[in-house]
Amino acid sequence: MLTIEPDYDRFVETHEPHYFSAQARGFALIRRIERHLKRANSYAGQYYAYTDYETGDFVITGECDEEYEAEWNRASDLARMAACSNAYRIIRAQGRDDEASMLILEAHAVVAQQG
Repeated sequence: MLTIEPDYDRFVETHEPHYFSAQARGFALIRRIERHLKRANSYAGQYYAYTDYETGDFVITGECDEEYEAEWNRASDLARMAACSNAYRIIRAQGRDDEASMLILEAHAVVAQQG
C-alpha cells in the first residue's frame, strides 16, 4: 500500500489526499507557537535572586533574558515554518489578531518578500 507523506513546507489544497493531516499539523504548529510565546512572556521582567539570610537582603543575581530569548526564538522559528504551511491559512480563516497569529502573519510577509 502506498502512503503519501504530507508536505508541510507548502499550502496543501482541499482536493489533495493528505489535506486533513496538513490541517492537523497547522493547528498543532499554532498551539506550539502559543505555548512558546506563553513561556517567553512568563520570563519577561523576571530575574534570578536569593535572600541573604545573614542580612535579610534580597540579592538579585541576574535576569531571565536568555530564557526569554530562547523561547522567543523557538516561537519565531515555528512561525516561519507555519507561514509556509496550512497554519497560515487557518490563522487567516479564523481572523485572529493575537500574538501568535501576528507572528505568523509577519513571517509570511517576510517569506513573500524573499520570493
